[in-house]
Amino acid sequence: MEARADAVVRRYLFTNDHRIVGLQYLWLSIVAVIIAILLSVLMRWHLVNPYAKVGWFETIWPVAAAGGVMKPELYLSLMTMHGTLMVFFVLSVAPQSAFGNYLLPMQIGSREMAFPFLTGLSFWMTALAFVIMLAAFAVPGGAPLAGWTAYPPLSAVGAVSGPGEGLGQTLWIVSIAVLCVAATMGAVNFIATILECRRPGLSMMQLPLTCWNWFVTAILSVLGFPVLFAAGVLLLLDRSGASSFFVP
Repeated sequence: MEARADAVVRRYLFTNDHRIVGLQYLWLSIVAVIIAILLSVLMRWHLVNPYAKVGWFETIWPVAAAGGVMKPELYLSLMTMHGTLMVFFVLSVAPQSAFGNYLLPMQIGSREMAFPFLTGLSFWMTALAFVIMLAAFAVPGGAPLAGWTAYPPLSAVGAVSGPGEGLGQTLWIVSIAVLCVAATMGAVNFIATILECRRPGLSMMQLPLTCWNWFVTAILSVLGFPVLFAAGVLLLLDRSGASSFFVP
């Protein structure tokens, strides 16, 4: 029984199998979309009952919902986290990383992705980014509320700008930076797989349309996510007071 449990752990936690990793990505995106939907429901409930007192609000958010009434800062943080989860951990993960990792090798006649180690590593870095993002809800000072775009200067000056701009916003930026690294590694893996791991006789023009979609998306990811990563690093430097890239 213990040996079987060890085998399950090795298979589902430390595997580089593209199908297992694809399922892991899918489950992560499902968890993210469920959380995002719950946040959306809370937002809409607040719009209908803006002054209603809910006891468990104060239990979860003792400062942002003092007295059981949701403050504007809490509403903005719910909106920020909802948009972030949907854009970065659902729309960016499910179509490309989940279905792509699972189906791409089978559609081009390959046994595995070009770099199996990157397949597993990119997932666990994505999972780490997801955990860091959720941790932003539980830190002193409140969850980030600068929106899922995190436009400066609100996101660049730190806690002095108000609630939600302290440690919560810092964790948000770190999470996005980690996600950018994971997405870039995954995109490189996709490009290499499509270019080098096709079965003999399968030309690029014979690829299914879904493979072309993943290929083009991977190219865009290689071009876009490193830039977003650099912007996140510069934003962190601004928040530490060591630079003024976004804040004069």
